[in-house]
Amino acid sequence: MRLLLIAVLVTGTAAGGLPDTSPVRTATAGAAFTRLQGNHVLGMNPAQLGYYGKPLLPGMKDKVTAAAKAGVTQDHYSVQLMASPNKRLAREAQRLFRYQFGQAIPSAIVVVDSLYKLRVGDYRDRGGAEGLRDTLVAAGYRDAWIVTEFHPLIDPGRIPYFSMTLAGVSLEAGNNAIYPTWVNQQLFGGLDLREPGKKEDFLAVFPAGVWNLNVRAGLTSLSFAVGNWGVSMVAPRMVSNVNLPTAAIDVLFRGVRFDEPRDLSTLKMDLLGAAPVGVAYGRQLELPPEAEIVDRLYAGVGMNLLVGLADVHIVADHLDVMTTPDSILVEGRTRVISNADPKAPAVPVMGTGLSIDLGLAADINERLRVSLAWKDLLGTIRWPKRTTRVNEFSLQLSSQEIEAISRDYQQHIDTLKQGFAKSDTSYGTGAGRTVYPSQVIAGAAWQVSPELVLDAALMHTLENDYLEAAAPMLSVGLGYAPTPVFPVYGGVGIGGTEGFRWGTGFALNVGAFQWSLGFGQSGGLFNGARGASLSTEFRLIY
Repeated sequence: MRLLLIAVLVTGTAAGGLPDTSPVRTATAGAAFTRLQGNHVLGMNPAQLGYYGKPLLPGMKDKVTAAAKAGVTQDHYSVQLMASPNKRLAREAQRLFRYQFGQAIPSAIVVVDSLYKLRVGDYRDRGGAEGLRDTLVAAGYRDAWIVTEFHPLIDPGRIPYFSMTLAGVSLEAGNNAIYPTWVNQQLFGGLDLREPGKKEDFLAVFPAGVWNLNVRAGLTSLSFAVGNWGVSMVAPRMVSNVNLPTAAIDVLFRGVRFDEPRDLSTLKMDLLGAAPVGVAYGRQLELPPEAEIVDRLYAGVGMNLLVGLADVHIVADHLDVMTTPDSILVEGRTRVISNADPKAPAVPVMGTGLSIDLGLAADINERLRVSLAWKDLLGTIRWPKRTTRVNEFSLQLSSQEIEAISRDYQQHIDTLKQGFAKSDTSYGTGAGRTVYPSQVIAGAAWQVSPELVLDAALMHTLENDYLEAAAPMLSVGLGYAPTPVFPVYGGVGIGGTEGFRWGTGFALNVGAFQWSLGFGQSGGLFNGARGASLSTEFRLIY
């Protein structure tokens, strides 16, 4: 248990991009992208909101007339089982049909002239629909008959019409060096650094350049989707990235050695806090019959108002420890650039900006779906006022003063104070802009069977002012739902800043309520991992 707590508290993941509170993506290491549904597509791929409504022909008011002029006569065939003015009766009939024939045959309740009509099946040729009708008639559905439509049958049982996140949270924290087993053995294992070789073993875990630490967190509430529209209202995000020079750790544990200068100028920290408010829309685009590559094509767009809460950058212009046989000199100059108002530091100056989400999705056939999205494209935040605080300091001590201080620190504390020179100045730097983290994501989902789905996604974080550049990450995941009440997930990913990650999780569906949980690690497995992430969500689905 202690190792598990250590894994969550002191290690983390650095997959790139802002945190996503969807536990399904956490559980599949980011692979579950193409089959996101409802409000989960907000900030990801708005094209997947296009599974509702009639197909849209861009620039044409009457799609039937336009199709006739173009010679487009692609029909879709379904079998209608019943029609009733009572919606409850139609839903009961749909549940009975799914109980008898399973989820493999799509079913939908459509409203025509105040009647709720249950239709099943979706065929491009009439022969397939005729075979289904004959099977249904033999099973007791004596009123089953074939319906011809210009657009395909939509499956609201698989794609919810309304979904809303009541509360969702995600936490990730990480580094590129320590891991739970090392922490347990070195820090809690009674280590005595005075023993020969123990200090070297202790420091060997840290990389030669910098020790990178990062923390990312996200909260989601009042995020909902209705049909083709989606709105995200409360979704604050925080991302931080810190580079600590490994030389500072070496000085801390080994001490200062004469004639060995130490450069600590790689010290750096970037922090962003933002609360995006977004709206998205997606539609299906009808294709001419000669476009045989895909069955259906969807497109979507989203606009996000980026409300900047915090923007902090700490940079060490120079930070050096220089030694000679008879003295030591510590000097440095650091800058803190932030949106804090020096007259009222507790009330930061908020920033604003815009970003765009663009997406495409396509059903290649009944089992294979692909997607492509540009997340937070062209995102920037403008800060109307920023403040730069410059700290310069230096301390020079002779070898005799160092020996005296080591013998009696309290008696010679005044010597330290007198030798320490410091200047601290602050000034406004006016307005500024920072580049918001954005991603390009391509994905695919293959329905292996009615219970099993295989997901894949390729994610690349574009250059920005908060996260370091990294290689793209390729993730593969599985979703298994032997019962709709309790689907389980798992996945692995390679690439990115951490090199490797894995995840697992589940969802619990009770009526319209859904609770889901996802957990993952990166940079290793279990007690050898250098990363962990956890997300959970409470959601309503209709």
